[in-house]
Amino acid sequence: MKVIVMDMDGTLLNDDKKVTEYTKKVLRDMKKRGMRIGIASGRPIIGVKRTVENLGISDIIQFMIASNGVELFDVGDKEKKDFYKLDVDTIFEIIDEYEQFDLNPYVYQGEDCYAARNDSTIERAARNNHLGIHLCDMKKEVTTPQSKLVLSTPPEKMESVEKFYEEHKSEKYRAFKSQADMFEFVHPKLSKVYGIRYYCEKYGYDISQVVAFGDTTNDLEMVRDCGTGVCMCNGTDDVKAVADIITTDSNDEDGLAKTLKEIINNVN
Repeated sequence: MKVIVMDMDGTLLNDDKKVTEYTKKVLRDMKKRGMRIGIASGRPIIGVKRTVENLGISDIIQFMIASNGVELFDVGDKEKKDFYKLDVDTIFEIIDEYEQFDLNPYVYQGEDCYAARNDSTIERAARNNHLGIHLCDMKKEVTTPQSKLVLSTPPEKMESVEKFYEEHKSEKYRAFKSQADMFEFVHPKLSKVYGIRYYCEKYGYDISQVVAFGDTTNDLEMVRDCGTGVCMCNGTDDVKAVADIITTDSNDEDGLAKTLKEIINNVN
């Protein structure tokens, strides 16, 4: 094992959106052993960078994959890569198609969440990513390709939205639940694995040398395709079904750090 990659919400972070001192200590020990440690999040790169700094883990994290694979930042040489984005026409095609569910679509653009109206999901997303909220006519102000489109989706509507997506898939995008109240659309070629593969190839590693930790549907590909895939016990059933390991302890119980130590001890 040479590379450790972790989702943030529900995985590395506890429910208070913090990283415990115990988990920091374990990760610093792994870094001292020569392992590369990175984040793979659905959050935009600006939010990931600011969160890593505020959590006090800047000395640990060596790469950041953001927006579910669209963005990559290599801390070592400061390389910033943007991969496939959703074009504007596709974004508004999706918004129109899902209008029947009366959801609240938004995108991350610059320093703000751009949306037509505010709600608690958007407020949380802005707060967690240290961004502002810009309410606007999206069809007038969202004019460039975006890393992703998010539909703020009340949990009671999520099953219906997921079912509709499965019955009306398009070659123009792929979508998944990223949190209980977030349904996200990205370019069809992308998942978090895309950024992980790029980083591994850059430094001469194989994806079989990666251990990946996740908890929900946008983590499914990386948990499935990396050498060792770990799903948190607080994770969703679809990710548990493809995981090599399911943690005994949750994200509120240092489950990631404890499982990482077990994996290393077994390897050694």
